[in-house]
Amino acid sequence: MNNKSLLLIALFVALIFSSCKTLKTERPKESYLPSDLLPAYSELPLHLELDIKQLETSVNNNLNGLLYEGSNITDKDLSIKVWKSGDFTFTVNNNNIEYRIPLKIWSRFAWKVQKLGVTLADDYEATGIIALKYKTSVGIDKNWNLVAETASQGYEWIQTPKLNMIGVNVPVKPIADLALSKYGKTITQQIDKSLGEFANLNKQVAAAWTELQKPVQASAENDVWVRIIPKDILVSPFVTKGGKLQTDISLYGRVETIMGSKPAAGKPVALPPFKRSNSAPQQFNLNVASDVTFDKISELAKQQLLNQTFSQGKKYIKITDLSVFGSEGKAVFSADVIGSVKGRIYFTGDMIYNPSKMTVEVVNPEFELKTKNTLIKSADWLLHGLILKKIVPYLSFPVKEYTDQMKTEANVMLKNYKVYEGVSLQGKLDDFTMKSVSLVPGAVRIQANLKGNVMLKLANIKF
Repeated sequence: MNNKSLLLIALFVALIFSSCKTLKTERPKESYLPSDLLPAYSELPLHLELDIKQLETSVNNNLNGLLYEGSNITDKDLSIKVWKSGDFTFTVNNNNIEYRIPLKIWSRFAWKVQKLGVTLADDYEATGIIALKYKTSVGIDKNWNLVAETASQGYEWIQTPKLNMIGVNVPVKPIADLALSKYGKTITQQIDKSLGEFANLNKQVAAAWTELQKPVQASAENDVWVRIIPKDILVSPFVTKGGKLQTDISLYGRVETIMGSKPAAGKPVALPPFKRSNSAPQQFNLNVASDVTFDKISELAKQQLLNQTFSQGKKYIKITDLSVFGSEGKAVFSADVIGSVKGRIYFTGDMIYNPSKMTVEVVNPEFELKTKNTLIKSADWLLHGLILKKIVPYLSFPVKEYTDQMKTEANVMLKNYKVYEGVSLQGKLDDFTMKSVSLVPGAVRIQANLKGNVMLKLANIKF
């Protein structure tokens, strides 16, 4: 090969490289509109029910052994001890619990007997079995403590206590009756205290309230997480139906779903004071913020765009990398390109929801201002051509498949979602409606409305 040929080859290579211009563009400032950060508050009505037999079993399992002990009850130096001799039986009517309590009563007393001119005095013991009847009204105070107020409904002796001494039947029953009538209030107070301690409603509600705020993975396959930011809670009066103690709860708060990596847990919201409501809606009405992370969008877009060639006449570009972020309410796409030009370009667009196609789309695409200035100087053909409009259709995100899957997964989860030990959600999502699309730090936020029914069930609660 002669020198002339080498010169031609060198000139040809130089021409090729000189035609591929390197772009030097400046990254736009990332920013977001604060008004779009949070979804509207939602109202989540929960129907809570507690099996009365479970309550009965729980109380019987925990109220055992010595229930009451009193001494020096009368001037007769009377003392008594009370044990449970059989299972309590419950009947519940709204917030009133009526129950029959079989008890073993032991009494010790001083007694004098005269027989044949002889006076005998000593301490004696006697035991009987009695069935007490009580009625307890159950309520909740502002601190979520179960408040029980118990009143006696009378009693009957199953086994009358008596003592036969030196051929004389000593009437022990009146003495035991005296003790019960004198200290019946003390016994009811003890029952109220025991119910409050064993039920420990404050602990159960506080634990469930805290657990509710932790991010929960709804779909491992699609990296979908649900996060609830509660604000307030209202509870309607107790009612009984079909052997169940029931109440309606209205939970107010914000609900977020995040598609991507596990979101960080926010600052816990303290349990608000107990508030009573006389009614509750029949369906939940949730305004949900569903976040699709920029990383996820970039990943999906790159699956469509990488290594595709977009040409205009004899000039072309090929995208080798792509990412997205927000700036002043617009989506900003950062694309690394090779071809007739080489470097990084930035273009913007408005993210909208297209209800007819059920897609999130980019409209009004244009090169970012500083990128425009660079292209004017070095790649005017790219600035005024149709390549950008050819790229944008690849940036649409199909929502229907996503929302249908979310609806399916939500219904699967609501079949028996464990909120806390012994506390589960059961329900059905009926409607899922898209509302709007906005940009938040790290994600595209899709606002949606959900309607359905849900029930909060308590099972195997340790009272």
